[in-house]
Amino acid sequence: MAEQSRNNELFSTALRKHLDGALEEAETLYRRILLVSPDHAQAKHYLGYLLQQTGRLQESFEQLTGAIALDDRHAEWHFNLGIVLLKQGNAAAAIDAFSKAIAIDPQKYFYWTNLGSAFELNQELARAEQCYKAAIDLDPHCPDAFYLLSALCLQLEHFEEARQFNYRGIVVAPAGSTSKIVLGQAYYELGRKDDAIALFESWLKDEPDHPVATHLLAAYRGKQIPQQCSREYIEQTFDAFANSFDNVLGRLKYSGPQLVQDYLTTLNLTASSLSVLDLGCGTGLVGEKLKPYARLLVGIDLSQVMLERSRAKQLYHQLHQSDIAAYLREANEQYDMVTCMDTFIYVGRLEETLQLIHEKLKPGGKLLFSTETLIGAHEHSYKLNISGRYSHHPDYLTEVLNRTGFDVRQMKDVAIRTESGYPIEGQFICASR
Repeated sequence: MAEQSRNNELFSTALRKHLDGALEEAETLYRRILLVSPDHAQAKHYLGYLLQQTGRLQESFEQLTGAIALDDRHAEWHFNLGIVLLKQGNAAAAIDAFSKAIAIDPQKYFYWTNLGSAFELNQELARAEQCYKAAIDLDPHCPDAFYLLSALCLQLEHFEEARQFNYRGIVVAPAGSTSKIVLGQAYYELGRKDDAIALFESWLKDEPDHPVATHLLAAYRGKQIPQQCSREYIEQTFDAFANSFDNVLGRLKYSGPQLVQDYLTTLNLTASSLSVLDLGCGTGLVGEKLKPYARLLVGIDLSQVMLERSRAKQLYHQLHQSDIAAYLREANEQYDMVTCMDTFIYVGRLEETLQLIHEKLKPGGKLLFSTETLIGAHEHSYKLNISGRYSHHPDYLTEVLNRTGFDVRQMKDVAIRTESGYPIEGQFICASR
């Protein structure tokens, strides 16, 4: 009895140190208990849990299975064994362990999400979906299962369902964990337009005349639509975005640079043969594809931080911080090629900009640009979307290009990028003067 009392006291001390994060001391005490009492099931379990925390998975597995062999009544012990097995890539055994935990205690949300992950690893996707939905039934205010369901739907290319589950996760996430921009879009896409508008109205109340809130509120209300994004909106958005821009667009499968490169290879160009103006050059992703063909490469962007990132790559002969139309009005140079990739999505009405570009192209010079597709009829042939970007109808593009003196050489339907895993449809256009 005295030995048992000492072990219980020692175990209480070990567990307290474990919970306080003093893992080395806790491990020493657990091992001291087991040296004297090898069948101390709790010490075995918590030592196994500690070993899992510190990445020693095989020894963790041995301690946890030993604890369960002594006492298999604890849902948490089976769950912790399942985590180890999942980390080891043993999906079938993890499924068994999580299932035993749920049989003892079916009310734990995270038991179900981890069982779903094990089914996913085992390529049992329908059963994974059932588990995630069971977790949502238990706690509809926890975002994890919504995000897991969204990722699962993306695997299955059920894009609309993926978007909906992602938005539901965003809406129930803790306050402040997502941006107002993302939360507003989630509200809107879930049919809660009034909540989205109220969010941006509140933002403007807190920060009057904030350019992002002002622009997005116009998009959500569908009233007083500007013909293009304001200079302040562009600068603030892209200055904040610049440092992660290349990585984010890579993750979003942005196709602009590859579309330009693929088109250039069809022209049989010689090296350093073109004078090129890259409008909305950003960090130089398209400039990297243009550089081998350019004897002169000029980049224009409103974001000073984006231009600094571009300057560091040493791609451009000249870089200018300017609004596109303002630069084109003042420039004297004429170019063999103008590129405007992922830039017209921030301009609604294109007539003036295209006319200015036409004037700055040499006869036979080419304009390469991309847009997002406006589906169906629209009063002005372009639309400001809740993303803050404009989409354009293909008929409008053809009409305005022809009217300003361009010959449309190519208009190809493409996926410009993904958004929440969902492909954003657009056009890649080549037009010549």
